[in-house]
Amino acid sequence: MDFSQIVGKVFRAQSGEEFGTIRALGEGPLPNWLGTIKQVPFAIDDSGNFFVRDNQSIYFLDHETDELTVLAISEADFLAGLCSPQPVELTKGQVKSAWINPEFLKKISK
Repeated sequence: MDFSQIVGKVFRAQSGEEFGTIRALGEGPLPNWLGTIKQVPFAIDDSGNFFVRDNQSIYFLDHETDELTVLAISEADFLAGLCSPQPVELTKGQVKSAWINPEFLKKISK
């Protein structure tokens, strides 16, 4: 699979649910628990979830629940489901709270 075709895209299921935004796997080691599954990871999203392959099928692996969601039964179907992510538009007052990494907050508060 040519990563230039998938990086920065999302997979949009027929239901309209989006999975992604897709990034290449980092250069560092993968989590140890990935070695315990039969699927092969090939990409990750911004939240730490994985896109994995099992034979020809492509799945989304939620790293918090270990739930596998079938996205496509072939690479061609997966590529056909890719699109640009929808922009997120927030209105004033919509965000009630947000978590900020304390180390990051120290850096930006100086």
